[in-house]
Amino acid sequence: MYSIEQRVFLVLEYHRLERSPTAKRRSFQKRFNVPKGPDAKPIRKLFAKFERTGRVDDNRVGNVGPRQTVLTSENVAKVSGIVQQNPRNTVRRIASETGLKRSSTQKILRNSLRIFPYKIQSHQAIPIKALRQRFDFANEILTMIDNEGFDVGCIWFTDEAHSHLNGFVNKQNWRFWGSENPHLCEEKPLHSPKVTAWVAVCSRGIIALFLCQKRSLVNITLQFWNNLSAHS
Repeated sequence: MYSIEQRVFLVLEYHRLERSPTAKRRSFQKRFNVPKGPDAKPIRKLFAKFERTGRVDDNRVGNVGPRQTVLTSENVAKVSGIVQQNPRNTVRRIASETGLKRSSTQKILRNSLRIFPYKIQSHQAIPIKALRQRFDFANEILTMIDNEGFDVGCIWFTDEAHSHLNGFVNKQNWRFWGSENPHLCEEKPLHSPKVTAWVAVCSRGIIALFLCQKRSLVNITLQFWNNLSAHS
Protein backbone atom coordinates (compact mmCIF):
# COMPACT_ATOMS: atom_id res chain seq x y z
CA MET A 1 0.00 0.00 0.00
CA TYR A 2 1.43 3.34 -1.06
CA SER A 3 0.95 6.69 0.62
CA ILE A 4 -0.91 9.59 -0.99
CA GLU A 5 2.42 11.33 -1.65
CA GLN A 6 3.76 8.29 -3.46
CA ARG A 7 0.58 7.91 -5.47
CA VAL A 8 0.64 11.54 -6.57
CA PHE A 9 4.30 11.17 -7.56
CA LEU A 10 3.51 8.05 -9.60
CA VAL A 11 0.74 9.81 -11.51
CA LEU A 12 2.82 12.92 -12.23
CA GLU A 13 5.90 10.94 -13.27
CA TYR A 14 3.86 8.58 -15.42
CA HIS A 15 2.52 11.57 -17.31
CA ARG A 16 5.89 13.37 -17.49
CA LEU A 17 7.73 10.30 -18.73
CA GLU A 18 5.11 9.70 -21.43
CA ARG A 19 3.65 6.65 -19.73
CA SER A 20 6.84 4.64 -19.50
CA PRO A 21 6.48 2.16 -16.62
CA THR A 22 10.19 1.30 -16.60
CA ALA A 23 11.38 4.90 -16.37
CA LYS A 24 8.66 5.60 -13.86
CA ARG A 25 9.77 2.72 -11.62
CA ARG A 26 13.39 3.89 -11.67
CA SER A 27 12.36 7.44 -10.84
CA PHE A 28 10.24 6.15 -7.95
CA GLN A 29 13.13 4.10 -6.54
CA LYS A 30 15.43 7.10 -6.67
CA ARG A 31 12.91 9.54 -5.19
CA PHE A 32 11.84 7.39 -2.21
CA ASN A 33 15.07 5.40 -1.85
CA VAL A 34 13.45 1.97 -2.13
CA PRO A 35 15.01 -1.14 -3.70
CA LYS A 36 12.00 -1.88 -5.88
CA GLY A 37 9.29 0.26 -7.40
CA PRO A 38 5.74 -0.68 -8.42
CA ASP A 39 5.14 -2.92 -11.42
CA ALA A 40 3.71 -1.67 -14.68
CA LYS A 41 0.18 -3.02 -14.14
CA PRO A 42 -0.61 -1.20 -10.85
CA ILE A 43 0.92 1.99 -12.30
CA ARG A 44 -1.39 1.86 -15.31
CA LYS A 45 -4.40 1.09 -13.11
CA LEU A 46 -3.60 4.02 -10.82
CA PHE A 47 -3.25 6.43 -13.74
CA ALA A 48 -6.47 5.14 -15.34
CA LYS A 49 -8.28 5.72 -12.06
CA PHE A 50 -6.90 9.26 -11.87
CA GLU A 51 -8.10 9.98 -15.41
CA ARG A 52 -11.52 8.51 -14.62
CA THR A 53 -12.18 9.98 -11.16
CA GLY A 54 -9.48 12.56 -10.51
CA ARG A 55 -8.51 10.71 -7.33
CA VAL A 56 -5.52 8.63 -6.26
CA ASP A 57 -6.62 7.48 -2.80
CA ASP A 58 -6.97 3.81 -1.86
CA ASN A 59 -10.55 2.53 -2.12
CA ARG A 60 -9.81 -0.09 0.51
CA VAL A 61 -9.24 2.49 3.24
CA GLY A 62 -12.21 2.35 5.58
CA ASN A 63 -13.32 -1.01 4.19
CA VAL A 64 -10.76 -3.17 5.94
CA GLY A 65 -11.21 -4.97 9.24
CA PRO A 66 -13.83 -7.44 10.44
CA ARG A 67 -17.04 -7.68 8.47
CA GLN A 68 -20.04 -5.89 9.85
CA THR A 69 -22.76 -8.09 11.28
CA VAL A 70 -26.51 -7.64 11.56
CA LEU A 71 -26.53 -9.40 14.92
CA THR A 72 -26.50 -6.10 16.77
CA SER A 73 -28.28 -5.38 20.03
CA GLU A 74 -30.62 -3.03 18.17
CA ASN A 75 -31.71 -5.68 15.66
CA VAL A 76 -32.05 -8.29 18.40
CA ALA A 77 -34.30 -5.90 20.33
CA LYS A 78 -36.44 -5.28 17.23
CA VAL A 79 -36.95 -8.98 16.58
CA SER A 80 -37.62 -9.66 20.26
CA GLY A 81 -40.27 -6.92 20.39
CA ILE A 82 -42.10 -8.28 17.33
CA VAL A 83 -42.10 -11.81 18.73
CA GLN A 84 -43.41 -10.63 22.09
CA GLN A 85 -46.26 -8.76 20.40
CA ASN A 86 -47.23 -11.75 18.26
CA PRO A 87 -45.47 -15.09 18.90
CA ARG A 88 -47.22 -16.57 15.85
CA ASN A 89 -45.42 -14.38 13.33
CA THR A 90 -43.51 -16.23 10.63
CA VAL A 91 -39.80 -15.69 10.04
CA ARG A 92 -40.60 -14.17 6.66
CA ARG A 93 -42.94 -11.58 8.20
CA ILE A 94 -40.52 -10.74 11.01
CA ALA A 95 -37.76 -10.23 8.45
CA SER A 96 -40.05 -8.00 6.39
CA GLU A 97 -40.95 -5.81 9.36
CA THR A 98 -37.35 -5.42 10.53
CA GLY A 99 -35.80 -5.03 7.08
CA LEU A 100 -33.42 -7.93 7.73
CA LYS A 101 -32.69 -10.95 5.61
CA ARG A 102 -34.58 -14.10 6.39
CA SER A 103 -31.36 -15.95 7.25
CA SER A 104 -30.26 -13.15 9.59
CA THR A 105 -33.65 -13.16 11.31
CA GLN A 106 -33.37 -16.92 11.74
CA LYS A 107 -29.95 -16.52 13.39
CA ILE A 108 -31.24 -13.87 15.78
CA LEU A 109 -34.23 -16.00 16.79
CA ARG A 110 -32.25 -19.18 17.34
CA ASN A 111 -28.78 -18.03 18.39
CA SER A 112 -29.38 -14.70 20.13
CA LEU A 113 -32.88 -15.03 21.57
CA ARG A 114 -32.74 -18.83 21.91
CA ILE A 115 -36.36 -19.28 20.85
CA PHE A 116 -37.63 -21.97 18.52
CA PRO A 117 -40.82 -22.66 16.54
CA TYR A 118 -43.20 -25.09 18.21
CA LYS A 119 -46.09 -26.66 16.36
CA ILE A 120 -49.54 -25.83 17.73
CA GLN A 121 -51.75 -28.89 17.99
CA SER A 122 -55.42 -28.85 17.08
CA HIS A 123 -58.22 -31.31 17.60
CA GLN A 124 -61.89 -31.47 16.85
CA ALA A 125 -64.17 -30.25 19.60
CA ILE A 126 -66.39 -33.25 20.50
CA PRO A 127 -69.14 -32.94 23.14
CA ILE A 128 -69.19 -35.38 26.05
CA LYS A 129 -72.54 -36.74 24.84
CA ALA A 130 -71.05 -37.64 21.45
CA LEU A 131 -68.13 -39.43 23.12
CA ARG A 132 -70.51 -41.56 25.17
CA GLN A 133 -72.57 -42.41 22.09
CA ARG A 134 -69.47 -43.54 20.22
CA PHE A 135 -68.37 -45.66 23.15
CA ASP A 136 -71.78 -47.34 23.44
CA PHE A 137 -71.93 -47.97 19.69
CA ALA A 138 -68.48 -49.59 19.66
CA ASN A 139 -69.41 -51.91 22.53
CA GLU A 140 -72.66 -52.89 20.82
CA ILE A 141 -70.90 -53.76 17.55
CA LEU A 142 -68.29 -55.83 19.39
CA THR A 143 -71.04 -57.77 21.12
CA MET A 144 -72.78 -58.49 17.80
CA ILE A 145 -69.53 -59.69 16.23
CA ASP A 146 -68.80 -62.00 19.18
CA ASN A 147 -72.28 -63.52 18.92
CA GLU A 148 -71.83 -64.06 15.15
CA GLY A 149 -74.87 -61.96 14.49
CA PHE A 150 -72.99 -59.57 12.29
CA ASP A 151 -71.14 -60.13 8.99
CA VAL A 152 -67.91 -58.16 9.14
CA GLY A 153 -67.58 -58.42 5.36
CA CYS A 154 -70.66 -56.23 4.98
CA ILE A 155 -69.15 -53.32 6.85
CA TRP A 156 -68.75 -50.25 4.67
CA PHE A 157 -66.03 -47.86 5.77
CA THR A 158 -66.55 -44.26 4.75
CA ASP A 159 -64.17 -41.37 5.00
CA GLU A 160 -64.22 -37.74 4.09
CA ALA A 161 -61.72 -34.92 3.67
CA HIS A 162 -62.67 -31.29 4.12
CA SER A 163 -61.34 -28.16 2.45
CA HIS A 164 -62.32 -25.29 4.72
CA LEU A 165 -63.74 -22.14 3.13
CA ASN A 166 -63.56 -19.83 6.16
CA GLY A 167 -59.82 -19.18 6.16
CA PHE A 168 -59.00 -22.03 8.52
CA VAL A 169 -55.23 -22.55 8.26
CA ASN A 170 -53.36 -25.79 7.98
CA LYS A 171 -51.86 -26.77 11.31
CA GLN A 172 -48.56 -27.41 9.52
CA ASN A 173 -48.27 -23.62 9.14
CA TRP A 174 -48.90 -22.90 12.81
CA ARG A 175 -45.81 -22.04 14.82
CA PHE A 176 -45.29 -20.41 18.20
CA TRP A 177 -41.88 -18.88 18.85
CA GLY A 178 -40.73 -19.28 22.43
CA SER A 179 -37.88 -20.46 24.62
CA GLU A 180 -40.02 -23.36 25.88
CA ASN A 181 -42.76 -25.49 24.37
CA PRO A 182 -46.07 -23.81 25.39
CA HIS A 183 -48.06 -27.02 24.68
CA LEU A 184 -50.83 -24.98 23.10
CA CYS A 185 -53.90 -26.70 21.72
CA GLU A 186 -56.69 -24.79 20.02
CA GLU A 187 -60.17 -26.06 19.30
CA LYS A 188 -61.76 -25.62 15.91
CA PRO A 189 -65.51 -25.55 15.23
CA LEU A 190 -67.16 -28.86 14.46
CA HIS A 191 -69.18 -27.40 11.59
CA SER A 192 -67.62 -24.79 9.31
CA PRO A 193 -68.11 -23.92 5.61
CA LYS A 194 -66.17 -26.44 3.56
CA VAL A 195 -66.10 -28.62 0.48
CA THR A 196 -66.02 -32.33 1.27
CA ALA A 197 -64.60 -35.30 -0.63
CA TRP A 198 -66.46 -38.50 0.39
CA VAL A 199 -65.79 -42.18 -0.41
CA ALA A 200 -66.95 -45.60 0.88
CA VAL A 201 -65.13 -48.94 0.75
CA CYS A 202 -65.68 -52.53 1.90
CA SER A 203 -64.66 -56.05 0.91
CA ARG A 204 -67.21 -55.94 -1.93
CA GLY A 205 -65.96 -52.83 -3.66
CA ILE A 206 -65.43 -49.08 -3.59
CA ILE A 207 -68.00 -46.35 -4.04
CA ALA A 208 -66.92 -43.60 -6.41
CA LEU A 209 -65.65 -40.31 -5.01
CA PHE A 210 -68.17 -37.53 -4.37
CA LEU A 211 -67.34 -33.83 -4.14
CA CYS A 212 -70.01 -31.85 -2.34
CA GLN A 213 -70.74 -29.16 0.17
CA LYS A 214 -71.24 -30.20 3.75
CA ARG A 215 -74.99 -29.67 3.72
CA SER A 216 -75.46 -32.13 0.83
CA LEU A 217 -73.23 -34.83 2.32
CA VAL A 218 -76.12 -36.18 4.39
CA ASN A 219 -78.30 -36.53 1.28
CA ILE A 220 -75.55 -38.41 -0.56
CA THR A 221 -75.05 -40.75 2.40
CA LEU A 222 -78.79 -41.48 2.67
CA GLN A 223 -79.00 -42.10 -1.08
CA PHE A 224 -76.06 -44.49 -0.83
CA TRP A 225 -77.65 -46.54 1.95
CA ASN A 226 -81.03 -46.59 0.16
CA ASN A 227 -79.42 -47.90 -3.03
CA LEU A 228 -77.48 -50.47 -1.04
CA SER A 229 -80.63 -51.68 0.71
CA ALA A 230 -82.48 -51.96 -2.60
CA HIS A 231 -79.84 -54.32 -4.01
CA SER A 232 -79.53 -56.43 -0.87
